[in-house]
Amino acid sequence: MVRGDTREELLDAAQALIQRVGANAMSYQDLSETVGIRKASIHHHFPTKADLLDALIDRYSDWFLGLLDRIDGSRADGAGKLRRLVDLFEGTLRADACEKACPCGMLGAEIGTLAPDAARRLRGFYRAVVQRIAGYLRQGAADGSLKVSGDATVVAWMLFSLLEGGMLVARVEGGHERFRAMVRQFMKMAGA
Repeated sequence: MVRGDTREELLDAAQALIQRVGANAMSYQDLSETVGIRKASIHHHFPTKADLLDALIDRYSDWFLGLLDRIDGSRADGAGKLRRLVDLFEGTLRADACEKACPCGMLGAEIGTLAPDAARRLRGFYRAVVQRIAGYLRQGAADGSLKVSGDATVVAWMLFSLLEGGMLVARVEGGHERFRAMVRQFMKMAGA
């Protein structure tokens, strides 16, 4: 197996573990067993867990923001773009019977234990997503598809908090239906 493939397998395994149990509960031993390589080989790709998390956050950010680029480029009105964004979060939750949450949401719950670079990257991801949400809200207010009361950026932080936090709540209580009900209520309040 070529080095790039092993690196991606490690990132895939780390992401799946973080989505289920968080970074603090994930170990190189878990990755070793999942990918089928020795722990020393993992250190060859990622000398420290902080290096692994940095790479994971960068990769996930690039992927997720790429999905948002496609939403941005669509002809949908503001409400339609917002619905597509919500669908991304809902899809993550639904994909594994509420066993997985957004990896960046899980890492956010562990921000106090992340290395400074990982925390900085995570904050950058959060800000980038909120900026996109605020853009959808502004577009929706302008095209009449949404009713935005107050500062669009504050409302965007509120929705982002609902999406990330709602995934965690759904894992504990009510599952996918709980998440959908919370999001539907927000969208109703926004006039979508």
